Amino acid sequence: MSQDNNAERVEGAQQLLEQQLVVMKKQLRLSRILTGVIGIAAVALLAVAFLIVPRTVQSLNRADRLLKELEKANVAETVQSINDLAEGSQAEISQTLEKLNQLDLNSLNEAIRNLESATRPLADLFGRNG
Repeated sequence: MSQDNNAERVEGAQQLLEQQLVVMKKQLRLSRILTGVIGIAAVALLAVAFLIVPRTVQSLNRADRLLKELEKANVAETVQSINDLAEGSQAEISQTLEKLNQLDLNSLNEAIRNLESATRPLADLFGRNG
């Protein structure tokens, strides 16, 4: 009985080892797949970094140059000059409108009629009848 018992134990251990071998082969295959995916992801990440980083650096350099030029241009002073110009123009427009409102249109029409009356004889003399 002891031999049968030992044989069963050996057989059970052998089956267990075979099952472990199957599981370990599956783990190995999964590890290889995972390593491949990680490798592909790493290559893709490096490619993206090599494409994006130089462009980002160029954009930052351009932004820095633009800011320096804006500082040189003194934007606040330019805006103030534009405001002063607009205010001056507005004042001149107001003065012009005031003068137009002060015109006496009836007197102007009367003066035009008088001028026409005075020039009509001259027009008739030269043969232009209006």
